[in-house]
Amino acid sequence: MGKILGALAGAMLLTGLLTEILPYNDYAPKTPERVVAVSVFYATWLLLMFKLLFGQFIPLKAFKMSES
Repeated sequence: MGKILGALAGAMLLTGLLTEILPYNDYAPKTPERVVAVSVFYATWLLLMFKLLFGQFIPLKAFKMSES
C-alpha cells in the first residue's frame, strides 16, 4: 500500500511540476491542456507503480506470450 501511495505522490509531484513549467493556462475539461496533464499523471503513476512493485519500469515478462 505504501508503494502505491508513494507512486501516487510522485505522479502528483511530476504533474504539478509540469503544469508550472508548460505555458498552458486553461485546464478546463475537454481542452488539450487538460488531456496532456491527465495523460502525464496516469502514465507517471503507472510507471512508478511498476518500478516500485516489480523493480523495473515496464515488466517485460508480463508481455511475453506463452510458447505452449
